[in-house]
Amino acid sequence: MSIDQPLSQPQYDALCSPADWLLYGGAAGSGKTHFLTLDPLRHCQGVHANKHFRGAIFRRTYPQMTKSGSLLDHCTDMYGQIGGFFNHTRSNFTFPSGAKMGLYACQYKKNLEEFKGSQFDALYFDEVTEFPLAYVQFLWGRCRSKCGIRPVLRMSCNPDSDSWLAKWVHWWIDQSTGLPIKERSGVIRHFKITGEVVTWYDQPQYELSRETGLMECVTTSGTFIPGSLEDNVYLDRKKYRQTLEGLSEQERNRFLYGNWNESSNTDVEWDRTCFADVFIDIDDWPSPDTLPNTPIVRMFAVDASKGKKEKEGDYSSICCVAQSTQSDIKYVDADLARRPPGQIVSDLFLFCDQPHHRIISGDLIGIETLQFQELFLDMIYRYAADNPAYALSKYLSSGNIIIPVKDTLPKPLRIRRLDPFIKGHRLRYLNNPGTSLLVQQLRNFNGIQEKGKHDDGPDSLDMATQLPRHLEIYWEERRKGK
Repeated sequence: MSIDQPLSQPQYDALCSPADWLLYGGAAGSGKTHFLTLDPLRHCQGVHANKHFRGAIFRRTYPQMTKSGSLLDHCTDMYGQIGGFFNHTRSNFTFPSGAKMGLYACQYKKNLEEFKGSQFDALYFDEVTEFPLAYVQFLWGRCRSKCGIRPVLRMSCNPDSDSWLAKWVHWWIDQSTGLPIKERSGVIRHFKITGEVVTWYDQPQYELSRETGLMECVTTSGTFIPGSLEDNVYLDRKKYRQTLEGLSEQERNRFLYGNWNESSNTDVEWDRTCFADVFIDIDDWPSPDTLPNTPIVRMFAVDASKGKKEKEGDYSSICCVAQSTQSDIKYVDADLARRPPGQIVSDLFLFCDQPHHRIISGDLIGIETLQFQELFLDMIYRYAADNPAYALSKYLSSGNIIIPVKDTLPKPLRIRRLDPFIKGHRLRYLNNPGTSLLVQQLRNFNGIQEKGKHDDGPDSLDMATQLPRHLEIYWEERRKGK
């Protein structure tokens, strides 16, 4: 691999970007690894070499890094051309300038302990979708340069809608097609991560520092630059395209076209065509403004999880289904996130307060009350009493109830009740990160109940559609004195 090989325009744009975090690539053959290994060389050789520079490239496992033709071979070939020497004991390259680039694996949470005292000027993640967000955040916390170089984080990957990165990159992707929006390539936005919730802004955000008394930036800049096989002038594109075209449709969409609606999971319940052209904008949401003099039925459902873990933890889902009496189309809005119990309750009140579906008498709301989840009912009523200004508080104080849902049918069978709505193309989804994640979970649903499989969004959607039946069950049990 020549260090002087021609660059594609996306590679060049990525190398020039001033963003703190940058994701490059998507499609296979777009030169992702070449970009990652080339970027740090600006600090390792030439007139801008810095002998104190310390960078690191991460793969999830050591075999991924060392197998034939992988990252180690690529770096050895490229860095050897400018005098880079690899120390197998330390797992890093040392350049004549004194700069160093490490190659590391971080498979388990305990491996993070090895980097507690580390100090990096730049971080690079090859196939970042394989890493939990918590790992990336921890290692980003080790970027604290003292050699005058502004710390940056660079990532590459193939699309995977199951990954946390699918939500991170949401703004740059057309949710209907799953393909990047060309006009947004390289556009820099600003984000803040709280727990595992990523909040985006169009401009940097500043807050008053208690330590310095000055206004300081509290956001990180980020961008996405997609690359494709056609951009790579170095590769034999015709031959590689033939290879990729021989893959299954789902894998072909991921690797050849860089489609972010596709998952690494290939065994799914519903055909991809069931999710074509299903996203809507807020202006299309049924409301008294858009549909005057037309009754609208709204049903809210809450599927709470025990709490948040790194990558494998369940999501808590808050879902609203709206439908006018003059249509069989159901409109869906959802808020999915890994969060502790207290935050689930406060987020529910905020969700029910949103202008396009502010809860009122006549709407229905239910929460699953199997096992530990029954505790949330008391938490909700206490929160309503302490915060009477919320729409949900007023709804409850007017004599409305939260329907306790005890559906003992296995979760895969509950979700399959959505089959006629999905196959009949009778669901429309509000275009936002939470609802997009729900659609991804529907796309990836395979009908098998297994540990670590995320289907909380579809389960809450089914619950919302079943609330009239659960309300009947509730009153029937009350009449029987249960």
